[in-house]
Amino acid sequence: MRRARLVGVLLAVSCSVLAACGGGGEGSATPALRVDLIEPALDAVEETLGDSTTYFEVNATPLVVNVFVAVEGASVVQYIYDGEALVGPSTPVEAGGVTFVRGIVDLNVDEVLDDVLRELPESEPTMFVVTGAGVSGAALRVEYRVLMRSSRGGELAVVVDANGSIIGTDAE
Repeated sequence: MRRARLVGVLLAVSCSVLAACGGGGEGSATPALRVDLIEPALDAVEETLGDSTTYFEVNATPLVVNVFVAVEGASVVQYIYDGEALVGPSTPVEAGGVTFVRGIVDLNVDEVLDDVLRELPESEPTMFVVTGAGVSGAALRVEYRVLMRSSRGGELAVVVDANGSIIGTDAE
């Protein structure tokens, strides 16, 4: 239950940030998700907090990267990175669930979206999400998901590996 509440809070905050920043309007090209900013975002956070930082989630939207950092035991704070500046931290909120360290993130940013975009050409990518795999505590591996919004309605979370090969889906 705590994980579900955390994910709900994190997605709500991320979606609010994305909505506040604007985005492509009708007739505009679909912007790429900013997976290219994940490494620089983590660099910026770790420059601030140190390299022993633990994360609940890192996600890339078309405009920014959101980094959710575990703090004070059972709390999380959000940082936002736009390619130039790191904003944060947010006010801590209670959190629970799986955390991970940067060392287990092994992402091929040049290819991670290719298969999903090719297989779902009429869907819009809304977010790329990195989370720890497991049920609690510190993760030994991470999971990657591409959240897609169908032009016909509905959303789909596509699970991919670090190179973008499709593993499966989670309907939302």
